[in-house]
Amino acid sequence: MGALLLPGLVFIPSDLALVGYYLANKNNEELHDFNGSYIIKEMNLYEFDPFESPHASSFQFNNRRHWYYFISKIDEERRHCKTGFWKKKGNVCEITNGGNTLLGMKALFVFYLGKSPNDAERTNWTMYEYTLADKPHAPFVVCRIFECPPEIDVDYEFGPISDVDETDIDEADIDESDV
Repeated sequence: MGALLLPGLVFIPSDLALVGYYLANKNNEELHDFNGSYIIKEMNLYEFDPFESPHASSFQFNNRRHWYYFISKIDEERRHCKTGFWKKKGNVCEITNGGNTLLGMKALFVFYLGKSPNDAERTNWTMYEYTLADKPHAPFVVCRIFECPPEIDVDYEFGPISDVDETDIDEADIDESDV
């Protein structure tokens, strides 16, 4: 079962909300709790393969289950799990407030089965890792994991996941009442 939400509510945060609200508040040393802090769980997701991720912090939408986790920041291109590894793909995407203010970065990772890059098999599991732009040494990042349908090339599915046009949102719009 996913995190507790009221009936009829879904959790579909935009990239801007993940970075500008959840990740910024998680890395704020003055806040021990913030509105909605129970929705995204803190855990080491590399202890699990993506297809066996705990259902904590998971939500169903767009006919896919999405997992959200706060994890300790790792500066490696390849992250090993039980039977495979996450490999960084493509360029890092900038997340802005719709103007010229850079708030964070989003990196794409794809899961491969196998321990060796030479014989590993690419899967449909995708992870986006979000980091803060103004705190490069922040202890936490937030990750969104989902299984991408085979007909979608994950390298081109690098856009926002919500129907919200993020260019219409500014930093003043992200506050506790939006969660």
